[in-house]
Amino acid sequence: MDQHEVMQARAGGELLEAVLTPASDANGWVLLFTRRDGGQEMLTSAGGHEHVFHDLNHATILATELGFAEVRVEERF
Repeated sequence: MDQHEVMQARAGGELLEAVLTPASDANGWVLLFTRRDGGQEMLTSAGGHEHVFHDLNHATILATELGFAEVRVEERF
């Protein structure tokens, strides 16, 4: 989902939560959104590719701009 799609889905009540988790193929973080049905959607670039953040603060600010008051951070150990 690109930013515009996320904003529409959030406004429609389809997305409940924003989660930052380590990117699998890059040194950084990806932003996931939990859907009402329990599934997840990933924030993508306009070209449909995984958007990787290298700064948690920047990712958190963007998530709040997209309509999420809280952002959960998950770490893999």
